[in-house]
Amino acid sequence: MTEIRRNQILHLLKIHKKMSNHKLEEKLAISSSTLRREILELEKERLVRRYRGGVVLEVEKNHVISTNYRENVMIKEKMYIADIASIFIGSGMCIFVDSSSTVKALLPYISNLSNMVIITNGLNTAYKLLQTCRSDNRVYIIGGEAIKDAESVIGDYGNDFLKLFRIDLCLFSSTGIDEHGIYEANFSQALFKKKVMNLANKKILLVDHSKFGKTHAYRFSDWDQFDHIITDNKTDKKYIKIAERNNTELLF
Repeated sequence: MTEIRRNQILHLLKIHKKMSNHKLEEKLAISSSTLRREILELEKERLVRRYRGGVVLEVEKNHVISTNYRENVMIKEKMYIADIASIFIGSGMCIFVDSSSTVKALLPYISNLSNMVIITNGLNTAYKLLQTCRSDNRVYIIGGEAIKDAESVIGDYGNDFLKLFRIDLCLFSSTGIDEHGIYEANFSQALFKKKVMNLANKKILLVDHSKFGKTHAYRFSDWDQFDHIITDNKTDKKYIKIAERNNTELLF
């Protein structure tokens, strides 16, 4: 790979975040085989990630990824995960859902249920629920500092408020997971999730296969603190054994 072409690809992806192979070939005036070779090299360095028909820029560690970016990658995987997770949610429950795009894929399932109490720290999540939920459902949002990129609210302001609820189930995603635990890129997010987990009867983690093997600065949970970890069917099978050792059910 020439240094010039490498920089051209990274420059385009920094602007657009996500591009189709066809668009990259057109912009760079190169063949599909040449582009494939270049992208494979960049992927080895974990600078980009391929998806069917295109490529996305791999974000740096400990950086909060914008909601707009997250909602436009791994869409099929998130829908697959949400379909599995939906079996754990029923009418009349009190649930906490975080602001992640993976958990947000569950909202169509939640909206069809009745007599729900739904707590979230997601600004956009709360808005979507209010637009789609049945009238007998109640939506609560945590108070605190609003974070632009994550479209969420974090901080210690909502701790006493949360204690007023008996939370049947909390559903989280994370920015990384490996054999040692589950990670977040933001300290306040990590601390907040840990506190919610302590109040919930059951804990479920929703993560697509791209999160496995990734670590960040803040480890908010061990494997054994989650009852279930739900992922898509591209996950490395070695994590099945890790889940078994930790008494956590890995579903995919």
